Amino acid sequence: MGILWAVVWYWYYRDKEPLTAHATPISSKSIWSDILKNKQFWLLCTMYFFYTFGSWFFFSWFPTFMELGRGFDKTELTYAVAVPFIMSMIGNIAGGHLTDLLTQKYGIRIGRKALGSTSLAVSAVCMFLAAFIPGKMAVFIFLSLCFGIFDLMLPSAWALCIDLGKQQAGTLSGAMNTAGNIGGFCCGILFGELVQQSGNYNLPLYMIALMLVISAILFAFINPSNPIIQENTSPGK
Repeated sequence: MGILWAVVWYWYYRDKEPLTAHATPISSKSIWSDILKNKQFWLLCTMYFFYTFGSWFFFSWFPTFMELGRGFDKTELTYAVAVPFIMSMIGNIAGGHLTDLLTQKYGIRIGRKALGSTSLAVSAVCMFLAAFIPGKMAVFIFLSLCFGIFDLMLPSAWALCIDLGKQQAGTLSGAMNTAGNIGGFCCGILFGELVQQSGNYNLPLYMIALMLVISAILFAFINPSNPIIQENTSPGK
């Protein structure tokens, strides 16, 4: 369905708004040429690939892990699965306020990079501890914290698309999200393969912790003050 919708959209959609007096039309070929040659684009997409690799665990294997990997019964799964998603919602909302607040007070590098990279690094520690420490309560606490903390970075990541893409923010957002979906797809496959080969449900959590560390490092190298796409300016400005 996604591929079909993309074909229909590409065939049907046209930008019908008139150009302003000083605006210069830019071909999509030229835009993509500039984007693909810029290392910031690849840092952004790769960062989001590894982030979504980690987050997709919660959307796919999480209930199975809690039941078969840590022994939660059906009644316990009600709260054990729901609470981390509530933490994720809180993290998303708090992250949006924090990135705006920190950006206004300390600048865009702190508001985007420091918040995003730190959130991912701390969540990697939580994921590692969830795998390392045995017991139901420990894994419940650390995975709840992990999901909430790494989603603190989510508003910063999407704001980066605006910071870096300017008038092409939608293009960057779509590319970043596509990279993330590929990461989520890989997580679902590799998690199951590791469990099948090893019989150990904790082993994939160490893999996910590593992916979050990589994402944190990549986030730290993104420079939100250096746009990929420069805004058009009228002559004389």
